[in-house]
Order: sequence, then C-alpha cells, then structure tokens
Amino acid sequence: MKRRDFIKVASTTVSGMLGTVVTPSAAALQAAKRPNLAALSPVDPIPNNEQRNWLGKAYWGNRLQDWQVNNGRIECLRAEASFEVRTVALLTRALNNAHKPARLRMHLGNLTPSKNGFCGFLLGIGAGKLDYRASALAQRYGGENGGFMAVIDSTGELSFRDFSNQNKPIAYEQLQRTTHSQTKKPLADKEIILDCHIDPTDQATFDVRLIASDAKTGEELGFIVRTQVPASELLGGIAMLSSPPAKQAGARWWFNRIETGGEKISINEEHALGPVMGCLYSLNKSVLKLTAQFLPIANPHKKHVRLEYKAAKDATWQQGQTKPIEEGYVACFRLSKWDFSQAYEYRIVFTDAPNTALFCGTIVKDHQSSKQLNIALYSCIIPTAKSLDREVYEKLIPQEAILGRYTPDNILFPHNKLVTHCDSHAPDLYVFAGDQYYETYPTRYGRDTPDAKLDTLYRWYLWFWTFRDSVRHRPAIVIADDHDVLQGNLWGNGGKDSSDNTEEGGGFSWAKDLVRMVYRIQHSHNPDAFDPTPIKHDIPVTYGEFEYGGVSFAIIEDRKFKTPPNTEVDPLLTKGELLGKRQEDFLKHWSENKTHLPKICLTASMWGSPQTKGNAEPLLDYDANGYPPDGRTRAVSLVKRANALVLAGDQHLAMVAKQGVNDYEDGALVFAGPAAAAFWQRWFEGEGKLENKRNNHPNTGNFIDTFGNKMRVLAVANPKLTYAEFKASNKHWGNFVADHRLKSEGYGIVKVDHTKKQYTLECWPWDVDPNTGAQFEGWPFVQKWQDR
Repeated sequence: MKRRDFIKVASTTVSGMLGTVVTPSAAALQAAKRPNLAALSPVDPIPNNEQRNWLGKAYWGNRLQDWQVNNGRIECLRAEASFEVRTVALLTRALNNAHKPARLRMHLGNLTPSKNGFCGFLLGIGAGKLDYRASALAQRYGGENGGFMAVIDSTGELSFRDFSNQNKPIAYEQLQRTTHSQTKKPLADKEIILDCHIDPTDQATFDVRLIASDAKTGEELGFIVRTQVPASELLGGIAMLSSPPAKQAGARWWFNRIETGGEKISINEEHALGPVMGCLYSLNKSVLKLTAQFLPIANPHKKHVRLEYKAAKDATWQQGQTKPIEEGYVACFRLSKWDFSQAYEYRIVFTDAPNTALFCGTIVKDHQSSKQLNIALYSCIIPTAKSLDREVYEKLIPQEAILGRYTPDNILFPHNKLVTHCDSHAPDLYVFAGDQYYETYPTRYGRDTPDAKLDTLYRWYLWFWTFRDSVRHRPAIVIADDHDVLQGNLWGNGGKDSSDNTEEGGGFSWAKDLVRMVYRIQHSHNPDAFDPTPIKHDIPVTYGEFEYGGVSFAIIEDRKFKTPPNTEVDPLLTKGELLGKRQEDFLKHWSENKTHLPKICLTASMWGSPQTKGNAEPLLDYDANGYPPDGRTRAVSLVKRANALVLAGDQHLAMVAKQGVNDYEDGALVFAGPAAAAFWQRWFEGEGKLENKRNNHPNTGNFIDTFGNKMRVLAVANPKLTYAEFKASNKHWGNFVADHRLKSEGYGIVKVDHTKKQYTLECWPWDVDPNTGAQFEGWPFVQKWQDR
C-alpha cells in the first residue's frame, strides 16, 4: 500500500496477520504525511571490481564465510536451513539516546529470485548496554536486548519483526504496525530501495516508518509505520540482515548504497576496522619479529606490504622489510639488526600506497634489568558464555542465572573490564598461554567445512580485536594450544597421524594446511625457534629462547610432541613423551646458557594433574600434563636445573605449586594463571586433609596425582561453588558452567624485581579494580630467586 492510498483508507480496518495490523490511527496518518526529517550520508562505499570476504572498514559480517563483497555489492552467501538472519553490523553507526530523528536507507535485491526469505535492518542491538563490538555479533537467534527488525520479504511485504524474544528466539514474530504492503507481487530480481525513518514524537516515543521503492522507476511499492515505539527499543547497534524463512532454506540478498542520517545516529569513525586487524611482535635483543594480521582482503597473494619505523625524534620513516601476505592473511617480518636500546614508532603500508598508514604502534625499548619487568598472563578465553547458535538458553545447574542472549552476561567479548584492569598494571610483556579461541564459540563448529580457514579466522579476529590495542604497543608471546588447532584435546605425537582417527589416537585431527595456518598466524611473531625443523606434515615449531627485560625466557610446546594415552596400562606405569627429545635437548641447552639471568619458562599447561573429585581424591585426566609421568618428570627436572619459574594456563584453575621430582618440593615453582573466560570447570579441594599446608589453608598441601607425580599446592582459586555442590545438581556429561558469577576467572601478573631478586605472582579476578579490590585468596605469592 502506498502512502496516498493508506491515507484514503484511514477509517477502514486493514486485514492481515492476526494481531499485527491495526486501523490507521491519527498518529499513523500524521507519520504517513511526514516529510523526511534527516539528510543522508554514505556509510562506506562498496568497491567495484573486487571480490573479498572483508566487507569494508565500517562493516562486520556474521560470519566471515557468510558474506562477500562482489562488484560493488555486499552479498550473502548462505541461505540453507539453520542459516537464518545472517547479519552485517554497521561498526561506525549506532542509535543513541537522543530524542531526535534518524534515517537508514539502502539498495537491495534477491540473489535467488525464485526463493523465499526476507532482508532489511536490525535496530537497537544490545539496548545500549553492550560495547559496539559486542553488538556487532548479533545473529540468527533473537533474545534479550536483541532489538527488532524492519524488513521486506520476497513477496514484497514489509514488516517489523521481534528479535528480542528470549523464549521464542526464532519465531521472529511480527510486531504491531499500521497497514502493510498490498502489492503482493514477488520482488523477483528487482532492485529495491528500503528506507527506514525514525521520527521523534511529542510523547517521548518514536514512529518508525518503512518504505520500499523500485530503484529503477522510483515507484513506491509499500509503506508501513510502527507508532509509539519506546525510546528503549531504539538504542544500540545497527545491522543489515539477510535470511531465509525460519528453519527452511531460502533466499540470499545483496545490499549497496548504504546511507544513514539524523542526530539519533552516532557516527564513530574510530570504530572502523581494517584492512589490518592488528600487529603482534616480540623483541629478542637485536632481533625484532612482527606480524601484521590482515582481514580477508581481495587478491592477497598480489599484495606486498612494508614495515616502516622511526624514532620518536625523527621525521623520516625508515623502510624495513617488504613482505607478501601469506595464507591466513598475515605478513611476517624479521629484522635482525634492531637497536633495542631505544623505542620506535612503526607503521604498516602497502608498497603501492606508501603514504597511507594501515596500522601504527610502538616498539618499546628493552630496559633490560634496569627496571622491574611486569608480565601479563592470559589463557583460555571465549567470546560468549553460550553459543549464539544455541536456540534455547537454559540453566546448566540450578545455581546459575538464565543469561540474556544480548547482555553483558552472555556477550563477554570484547572483555573490556578484564583488559582494562590488566592493562592498569602497565605490563611490559603479554603472555597468551593458549586457547585464544574455542571451536564452538561464539558459533557452531566450522572446522570440517570448506570454509574452515575463514571460520577459524573469524574466531581469531575476535581474540585480536579484544587485545589489539594492548599488544600494538608491547611485545607478546603467543602459544597455540589444543583448542587453537580446533581440538578438545591434543596429543600431538610429533605430527604423526592418529592410529584410529580419534583425538586419543594422537596427531592433528583436521586439515594439515589449516593447522599450518593456525601456527602461522599465532606463532610467526614469536622469537626464532631453537631448531626450526618442522614436524610431520610440515607443521612448524616455535619452542626456543629469548631475552627481554633482563630475563632469559624459554618457550615450550607441551602438546606438540606428547604421546597419545594408553588407557590399557595402569596410569602409574605409563611411559612416553611429554616434551619430546628435541625440546628436552633444548631445555638442557637453556639451563646452561645465560645462567647469570633469572629464568622463566613459558608453556601452555602445568606439568602435573592437580585435580580432585571430592574428598581430596585425585581425578584421572590424560589431557593434563601429569601424563605421561616419566616425560613429565624429565621436564620438571630440566626446568629445576635451569632454576626457572614456570608460567602456564590451560586448566582453568589458577594455582601456585612447587613441583616435585623425588619429593614434593624439589622441583620448579609453577604459576598457572586463571582462565580469562572458560566453560569447563576444574577443582582442587584438599578439604584440610593434606599435609604441609600453606598458611593452614585447607586447599593447600602435599599432593600426589593419579600418575604418581608429587607436588605441593601453595595457592588455588577454585570455582565459587564446591565440586560436591556442582556434582549434586549437574545433569550434563561435562563440567560446564556458563554463569561467570560462579567461576574464578581473570588474569595473572608476574613482577620480576631485579633489585630484590624476587618474583611476585599476582592473580586477579577479571571484574576487580586493582586500585581498590583484592586478589584471589592466596595471592600475592613472593618467591626469591638464587644466583647460579
């Protein structure tokens, strides 16, 4: 129905879907006559003559593999059943709380004219309670704070549909509106202009008008209006969407000429993203290694990029290396005559556009032992508490709250409190000890699909987006663990293929070029490997040593060579490799090298299995690095020989322990940091039954794990409910907890004081302000080091 016809039938009830169409009111009539209240400006033009999965600086596609830019249009690539509401977030635009007009307009069309579906705008994502990056993840299922849709379907019908129903997340129920399109003519391959007006009213509410026109003829095809829309529904993120009908295969849609206007829409160009997601670098005396991680640009193999740098006092940029963009959209640089005695600014440029900086940061001065070295320790981070591909959110245990889908309780990304609180310690070095992402968060498995690489990059980019501003100015070490290579557990076995096509059979489960890409994007900036010879399937290694901040560091990969489990043998009698001979030889070398420096060994997981299952009884876990015990004992002996502190992550259970070889405390001290955000929970509960407690704390003391490994636990941060409480109410197969209020998550800080010759180990909850709050019980822990 056109607006002029709508006005003529003002006194007539319009038939339509039950409960969604009402008689035109005075307010609706007034809205129909209202002129345009907001001028338009383009969001970010879509380039012609390019095909790529990166949609542009102003856009974020959910998921990467679901969208492409193709010859001046953004095109949706997925419309099978279960691929409803594919979204493209407008990163640089958001609905603010001003009682002012707004307008959104775009051209669109059906890529599959014979198929049914709908497309349009998603408005009010997050209700103003989410970071713009968190709002950008909205997709598929509606839920609390999901907003509402203003859409046109393949028959030409306009509608407003709910996207905030937590109990019916895929119903997309039509909201009450006045009149609807009467054309009922399939859009076929027409190019349509969809124009959405948000008009303030005198009642502190808004009218939302949606108008469809034929782009070729200018003919208005339909008009609807939703009146008295509360201001609370028009606050938050904005996205475009393409969808088949719910639970059916259907249409795919394209968009271009995207425009917005009006004072109610905030423009934040600083939210633009790309073409570089970020940079990672390490500093090892005179060797600088840096990677520039690109988004999925067009024709990456034809692009060359250059690293340039200059001292702060200099006006001229020095040209560093020129490198190609490799698979995984990463450029890898290595400069071997770096002056580490001063700081530099750096930038990344395309060689064919050398005056345009794509990304900038700072290479720090290595202060060596002249000042305290602060190390941030992270591991195990999921972007959402529950998968966005899970239809219904329920409590996993009665103690949990039901999480609103688009609330900060569920959309944890980009972890603002965690990152802000950690950065307040002014870290000099960031250590990411593994599980930078998980294969089922925030979306379903993609590891066994033709788009596995893009799916993995989607997860990696969310991690990078979280930490990009931290690591652009400070060196970082990244260790890829099992979930990084898209496995629940990894017994790498030197790259040998699994004996039975299971993870327990050893080796890497997924496509080897995918595995190589993971190690390329995560490890290429790390210091040079001690012996760079790849393992089987040409899978690279990253173990090695570096010196920074007056400390000698070792990097260890404790799962790449690990022997698969043999469950037919008594756990106390199992034998095999944990680190493998190559890494054991390296640790022998490291223990004898630079003995005048304090030493820290960085690894993914603690070398032991300090877990209990109630009554202080050890829990058997072959994934933990208490297995194999003989390989574990060799590893502990070697770091003891080096007089090293060990830093790790992985177990989601923050702990300080003295590892034993022959006794409980004759090995190295290890600090396993807490998970930043994880779903699987573990416990170590001594229940006051262990000897040699620290400060008489009931969950500390001497412990022997199921593999016979001895250790003394000195501090632990268990979940906030006991194992007995969890077990009594858990109805699932695993130790899953989604509600962060029940978990002990955060980050570690290690302070290396060269004057006092001591390490201070700190363990902080993610939501505690370090200036006013307390650490987890048992921390800080201070350890002196001895000169050798």
